[in-house]
Amino acid sequence: MTNLQKALVSAIVVVAALNFVGDSDLRRRNYEVMPEMFYSVPYGSFDANPNFADGKTARAPVAGTIAYGFAPLTSDGVLLDTTTEWKQLKGDQQSAWNALTAPEQHENDLARGREIFSRVCTACHGPGGAGDGKVTKRGVPPPPSLAGDGAKAMSDGQLFRIITAGQGNMAQCLSQGSRPRRHRAQPGRWSRGPHRE
Repeated sequence: MTNLQKALVSAIVVVAALNFVGDSDLRRRNYEVMPEMFYSVPYGSFDANPNFADGKTARAPVAGTIAYGFAPLTSDGVLLDTTTEWKQLKGDQQSAWNALTAPEQHENDLARGREIFSRVCTACHGPGGAGDGKVTKRGVPPPPSLAGDGAKAMSDGQLFRIITAGQGNMAQCLSQGSRPRRHRAQPGRWSRGPHRE
């Protein structure tokens, strides 16, 4: 038997012996050799952090990267502008937004869209989309009716843009949901609002 084989046999015997010598209470944790590897030091987003030269915990995204689920909006090869008011957009931008269509949706997507609308939009737009939500009774200017001719004449792309970028008193929802979720919330995807179900 070589020295290496003797060492391996000895190691196996020692490990087996330790198995029987140790605590047999299975409800108790074993000894942790390097607890720092398992229990990392938590830092709050705005806490000072000695691990970085600037001392900040919150990090800016790496240049040139795109956050998951927030790819730039494009339509027909045009990068869509979400910062300029609709009336000030150039023709190619308006055409690109108008050409934007939602992916094919199924009945469960439409039901999910109704749910998102009732949870997120009815405070201002009201349950029927008439612009008579609860906040309008507390001094907030009412939004246009989704049952009106103006909303019915809008393309799905225009409605999606309003949900994404905001308009007038309506805040943008770009960071509050994925692109498919914003498409589902469009009243145009389920007959221009719940008033026509």
